[in-house]
Formats: sequence, C-alpha cells, structure tokens
Amino acid sequence: MAQATLAARALSERHPGETFVLEPIDTRGDRASAMPLTEASQEGIFVKELEQALLDGRAEIAVHSAKDLPTDATAGLVLSAFLPRADARDVLIARETATLSGLPAGARIGTGSPRRSAQLAARRTDLRFAPIRGNVDSRLGKLRQGDVDAVVLAAAGLIRLGRAAEVHEWLPFNVVLPAPGQGALVLQTRTGSRAGELAREVDHSATRRAVEAERAVLRGLGGGCLSAVGAYAELVDGQLSLTAVVLAEDGSAMVRAAARGQVDDAVVSDIVSRLRAGGAGRLLPDRRPRTLDGVRVMVTRAASQAEPFVRALEAVGAVVVVCPLIRIEAIEVTLPDPDVYDWILFTSVNGVDRFFELLGQRALPGRIRIAAIGPETAAALADRGRPAQIVPPLFKAEELAAALPASLVGGARILIPRAAGSRDLLPEQLRRHGARVDVLETYRAVPPADLGEKLQAAIGDGVDIITLTSSSAVRHLVDALGASGLPTRTQLACLGPVTAETAREAGLPVAIIAEEYTTRGLLDALISHQPMTARSR
Repeated sequence: MAQATLAARALSERHPGETFVLEPIDTRGDRASAMPLTEASQEGIFVKELEQALLDGRAEIAVHSAKDLPTDATAGLVLSAFLPRADARDVLIARETATLSGLPAGARIGTGSPRRSAQLAARRTDLRFAPIRGNVDSRLGKLRQGDVDAVVLAAAGLIRLGRAAEVHEWLPFNVVLPAPGQGALVLQTRTGSRAGELAREVDHSATRRAVEAERAVLRGLGGGCLSAVGAYAELVDGQLSLTAVVLAEDGSAMVRAAARGQVDDAVVSDIVSRLRAGGAGRLLPDRRPRTLDGVRVMVTRAASQAEPFVRALEAVGAVVVVCPLIRIEAIEVTLPDPDVYDWILFTSVNGVDRFFELLGQRALPGRIRIAAIGPETAAALADRGRPAQIVPPLFKAEELAAALPASLVGGARILIPRAAGSRDLLPEQLRRHGARVDVLETYRAVPPADLGEKLQAAIGDGVDIITLTSSSAVRHLVDALGASGLPTRTQLACLGPVTAETAREAGLPVAIIAEEYTTRGLLDALISHQPMTARSR
C-alpha cells in the first residue's frame, strides 16, 4: 500500500477538491508468493487483476511499479502518469554486515530476479542463489532465519518504507543495472477517462522519458519483465543517456551497450542494434507467451464492437477474419421516468449505449443504484460517469440476482434495459425476492444483410476458430450455415457457458469456453488452447 499511498498523496496535493480512496487488490503475483518468478507463466502477474479492475469499473486509477508492467499495452488502458522516480539502484542486506565483495565464498543470495542473479554471478561465480519472493518483511525474514546469507532488494521499496538504514551496500549501476522502470511508479487509467485527465497533471516528464526508453529497449529485444535484462536512462543536459545489458541467466556471458543523444528513438534503436549484434538474442530465453501465430480466427461481434478484439488477436499473431453475425438494431421505445426506480441493471454494453441514447439530455438521479453483468458492461457505465455499485464475480444473470443485497431487493423498483429475446431468468429471480421489475427491450440483435453469402465466403477462405460471444450469434451462425454445416476442422470458441450451451443445443461442437466471460478472457482461452497450427497454404 506504500506505493498507492504515495500516488494518492500526489493526486490529492494537485487536486485538493477531489477525494481519492485506496482500494487494495491482491494480484496473482501476490497470492502465489511461493512461486519463483522464473516459473511464472506470463509477464504481468502483478498487473492483470489491477487492469481488470480498471476495465470493469471497480477502480479508476491503478498504481503499478513500472518494472512490473508488460511492455505491450493493454487495449482500452493508458499510462497516464509517471511519478518522480526514486533511487533505481539495487541494494544488498546481509545477515552479518558485509558488501558484495566481502561475502564468504559460496554465500547464498536471496533473489527471485534472473537479472539480479545473472549480474551478481558475473561478478562472483562462487555465489549461489535462492529464489525468494514476497514483501520486504518476508524476504528479510528469510535472511534472519538463516535461509540465505544476503538478500538483494530494490532501493526504492526500502526508501518508501523508511528502512534505508538497513542497507549494507548500495550496488552501483556498473555492478547491477536495474530492471527497466525500477524505482518509478506509474498511474494507469481507462482511455479517455476523467481519472486519466486528473492523473496526467501529476506526470513527471523526465521520468516518463527515461522509463519509456528503458521499456522500449526491452520491447525491442523481445524480452519481458522476467528477462535477464537491465536498463537505466537519465537526462543529461537535455539528452537521453541510456545503458543496457543482456545476460545469460547464469552470468556466464553478457553484452552491454551505452548511447546518448537528443532523439530518444534513435538512442533506443542504437542500443538494441548493438545488443543484438553482440549476441543478445542467444542470451535471452524464449519466455514469450504461447501465441496464435498463423491461426485464422473469425471475429463475429457487431462491426461497431469488433475492433478491440481484432487488435488483441493480431497482437498475438492471429490472422483475423471479420464476419459479424449480429447487427444491433434499435427498438423505438419510450424510456420511463428513471426517477421512479431504485436500481437499474445492465446486462450488456449494447444495453448501456441504448439506454443513454434514450435518456438523452436528462440527468440520471444520483440516488439510483447501478449493477452490471461483466467488466465490459461496467466499464461502459464508468465511461458514462455512472460506475456500477455491483459487478458479480461470475458474469451471469443468476449471479447478479444473487449479488444484490436481499435487504435492498424486497419491494425495490428495478429497471432492466436489455435486448429483445433475452432470457427471463434475472427478472424472475428478482420478482421471487419481492422486487417490482420492469423489463424494457431497447434493441435487438439481428443478422446482417446477406449473412449467409458472407459467411460462406469467409469460411471458404479457411477458418480455424470461430469465436461466439452471445446466444444470438450462435443462432445466426446456425441459420447462415444452413445444410452445409460447420467445416470439420473449424472449432468453436464461446464466451461463457450460456453461449456454449446454446451452441451445443443447436448441435454444434464447442472446443473452447472462456473461463473469464470477457473478450479478454476469450483471448486468453484461445492462447491457452492452441488448438492447431496454421493451415499450410
């Protein structure tokens, strides 16, 4: 929480009229503190849950250590501010006061970082390394218990905790270069959000320039935050001075480069070229996440909503075939007076968009509580300035009904704006709890014109996976396929169990179901499944 507290303080000082509330969120990296970082399955294990909280509207600003951020941006999110950088060095703390050179032969060093262990091994081949993780207290606890003879930590963390006096040696950059972004805090927000505008006003341009250059080196090398790569940039007389190193994980080989100049991209390009020429590619292990290289994936979302998913698929190498199976058609209805309702429940992004179209210039009373199914629906509400008070952990209607406090449902007036033909499970459950529920059908999902012809043309070019994100899409797929049916080698990937159940009831085989019922979860499921190599052509 020390990092978040610093960020909240900076924001509060810049915006004294605003209130910033801290909301702790455990990440996978925090929960799996016994797992060595070298065994992590993907970059960003300290980041994903925080980003999801932004995307589903549970948070407006996420505070990260810049060194933990994957180098690839997350669609819909932006790094709005970098706070002034703290000391970027690593430090050594030993059981008995000692420096790196003074440690006994064969000393055990506690660190879970390949970058740190490789650079230390390059200096002291006799050292042994023990993978330890956790917060500062747990790491120093390993030291006190005698599990290790010394630990190496980031100076910035100790400084923020007021524990710099415990350091035995501040390791200079010519001994250990820091991780790209080490010592810097970054504030991440949703693209185009008001929170982003507030955060930008505390952005420290010199830190941003330096850290973005370091991250660009990592990205240019194809490494990630778990690689044995060190980089440090600073501004000297307005010029970017950048040094980087790539090492074999055992420290047996390294390549180092330094450059300085006015044009940041040119400096980064020079560094990356020289590192590659020196053999950096051979030193970096292949920890790239499994990708969809060459796999032909059909995206069937409505044309207005397909682009973020298309970009995400292309970023992992998929060949994307866009063939919308639905078109959103507005239903001309009169929106009842919102002021008579206690709750408004939204089940889709389309429902949010259509509701606010109907609302027009009228204000939505602040006393009305909002609930949403799914993080994408919640994010759409947050972008409208009305974040949802309740977003169930599982993105299904029955979960939303269960998540509403019983004391607030009995006798409550509830409005559900939704698509025509939606399941009645949610309103029926709420009515059984005593709520007075009005269902307002505001739009319908209809098949696009000439869908059968377009679908056959797309499939004829070869498709490995068809993604389906709604029951409407399934029904339209079945109708458009007609008697020809699904090609034998084409697999179906469904967003959630309801869509999958609809597909199976229609006689379609389902190969992939996203555990997280979002398009981001669907992408993760596709990567994990890796159903087949690309067709040879």
